[in-house]
Amino acid sequence: MQINIAFCFDHNLCRQVQVALASLLDSGSKGQTHYHVYCICTREAAGVEQKLRQILEARDKESLLTMKVVDNPYQDAYEVRGISTATYLRLELPGLLPDVDRILYTDVDILFRGGLEELWQTPMEGKLLAAVRGGANLSDQWERNSRLPYWHHLEKMRGNYINAGVTLLHLARIRAGNLQAQWRDWTKEKLYYQDQDILNITCQGFIAYLPPIYNCLAYMTEEDYVRCIKEGIHSAEECEQAKRCPVIIHYAGDKPWKRYDTNLGYLWWDYVNSQQELQDLFDEKAARRCHGPTLWDRGMRKVKKILNMRKDI
Repeated sequence: MQINIAFCFDHNLCRQVQVALASLLDSGSKGQTHYHVYCICTREAAGVEQKLRQILEARDKESLLTMKVVDNPYQDAYEVRGISTATYLRLELPGLLPDVDRILYTDVDILFRGGLEELWQTPMEGKLLAAVRGGANLSDQWERNSRLPYWHHLEKMRGNYINAGVTLLHLARIRAGNLQAQWRDWTKEKLYYQDQDILNITCQGFIAYLPPIYNCLAYMTEEDYVRCIKEGIHSAEECEQAKRCPVIIHYAGDKPWKRYDTNLGYLWWDYVNSQQELQDLFDEKAARRCHGPTLWDRGMRKVKKILNMRKDI
């Protein structure tokens, strides 16, 4: 089986994409599953190609790597929450890969820990994409986001809003529907969740939903999972599986390479430290010195987030 997978990044994430690729190749069914990895990157990040090829060839000579070096057409798009405009590059996949009908896109702040065969074979009859429902569906987050001036476009997505960090895209159907034109128009707007909002707004009614093992958000606490069950976002069984045996851990929010005590961050560091070619990419001592926020800090962070949302939008 061959799985198509895409990473999109700029110079800020050259080290992290090496971890993502290595863990992808180490976690699959070796000898049975191979990958065609497409890396869409800005010119400033193109120098990482040799290291990515070394990582791939050391693990699976039958997998392929295709680099697509582009001038970011979204360099003047809206930036918020410290996320660069390279996040919009995923919106270019249908046009950049005209001969690819289906591809799995993932952010690079992730750690693969299991095979992707079942995910890859997700039925997508009549759907544009498949993804996992995100934490934004929790009632308190939804009420806060509902204050955003554009959120009325997402009213029908309550309980079904996706986190776009792991997205199985039906590129052929997206091209047929000329969604890229809509996506480019939406990038001109000030959307707090940027391209994630764009996908949620434009693909409503055409989304297949994946279990959270395929996008286990590291920031999710035990209390968050309990609330997900109570609010009908995920089933109890799905939450238990995500906690016990996640296939993809997504470090949305705090990053383990910046803060060692990030939730589930030790798993990321354990993997990095087990791989010789990755060990010197990050400063573990600096990460250990950076501790998480106190309860007071977290409360103030929420207040600042609300104020910043009102200011930025």
